[in-house]
Amino acid sequence: MKLSKRTYSVVLSVLVIAVLFITIGFVEKREIGYRVDDISVKIENRFENFFVDEEDVMALIMESEGDSILGDAYGRVSLKEVERRIESHSFVKDAEVYRDLKGHLVVKAYQSKPVARLVANNGRHAYISEEGTVLPVSSKYTARVVVLSGPYMNEMTRAESIHDEEYYQNIYDLVEFINHDRFWKMQIGEVNVDRKGKVTMYPQVGRQKLEFGRAENIQDKFKRLKIFFKEIMPTKGWNAYSRVNVEFKDQIICE
Repeated sequence: MKLSKRTYSVVLSVLVIAVLFITIGFVEKREIGYRVDDISVKIENRFENFFVDEEDVMALIMESEGDSILGDAYGRVSLKEVERRIESHSFVKDAEVYRDLKGHLVVKAYQSKPVARLVANNGRHAYISEEGTVLPVSSKYTARVVVLSGPYMNEMTRAESIHDEEYYQNIYDLVEFINHDRFWKMQIGEVNVDRKGKVTMYPQVGRQKLEFGRAENIQDKFKRLKIFFKEIMPTKGWNAYSRVNVEFKDQIICE
């Protein structure tokens, strides 16, 4: 007796589903049988920062003596929970956990990149990450980034993110402009912000105070500052002026 095409399709589908259930059951049983005998930790350090190391990650994975993961059956280990633990570290922005072909647990931790260091008058220090998160300082490593100082940092170091206040974003945009311009990245060593949000910058070389005003019209103000550095300073001398002000539109005030 020949089966119709429709009947044949139904039978084939049932067989495929049955095979899938058998395979899943076999894998689950096999995973429960295998145990975690090794954990490989990889720190994705593409920014050459060293805020997180293997010891930190292992300590997060093994939060308590009774929950070491090593020796646990694979089927009992929640990879998402391991990822959550690692991402709880201030300087870890993302984590990835999986098993390799040898059955070892592989952990990848991706570090946050600091773009500026905040130094408040009240003694608090912090970093701003590339994502705009305010991070604590680390005893392991100090990043070579532009320094933000002054009374305004007293409140900014207490924030969780630059998105907490609109003007925090302005200051972040100022830092990003400096970091993405080769000339200014080499020139600017410190950015001081007073209580009213007015910015004064200090170059790496020279004694000039670069009075910027509020962190607004950033591109235009830097354009005028570059005229000072490229055209005025070479003719007048490196230390001819102690104060340069570009706060007001279309003006470069030198003293």
